[in-house]
Amino acid sequence: MSRKQQNPIVGAFCGLAGGVAASAVMDVYWKIVKMTLGDRPEQKPKGKNDGQEEEQPSTQIVADKVSEALTGKEVPKKDKAKAGIGVHYATGLLFGALFGIAAALRPRLGVLGGLLYGAGIWALLDEVTLRVLDIGPDVDKVPPIEHAQALGAHLVYGSSTAIFTRLLLKILGGR
Repeated sequence: MSRKQQNPIVGAFCGLAGGVAASAVMDVYWKIVKMTLGDRPEQKPKGKNDGQEEEQPSTQIVADKVSEALTGKEVPKKDKAKAGIGVHYATGLLFGALFGIAAALRPRLGVLGGLLYGAGIWALLDEVTLRVLDIGPDVDKVPPIEHAQALGAHLVYGSSTAIFTRLLLKILGGR
């Protein structure tokens, strides 16, 4: 693997591809968790257990908020699952591009950096941002096993992003 800096724009594109591949690997992680431990824990909205409104995964809530900002309407019910998947992959693409830029500029950034990056994303998004935006439940209402499973998913994402991005940078860099 080369230790020379590469073009950050190339890094961003490699990271985009790495991020989408890592998002798919993250989906496989959740399928394995479901097969071994039961249903996937979803980040449910805070205070929506009154029986009046159906709970939705956080990705679907974010999709609704984006749709409302762009069109003035929520995502149609029949399209919510697809929109949630779209948010998941768009987030993976964005964070992949950011990792790709960093990887292009910091040639020694490898799998360990990816693991730390994944843990940071988990802490920033799952543990803080969803709660600040009042999308996720209070931290103390989520069982520790669900925190651990979500951290595991993000470690898988981060390390996979690092591996795929580094591989693409190596291929495109001709090294």
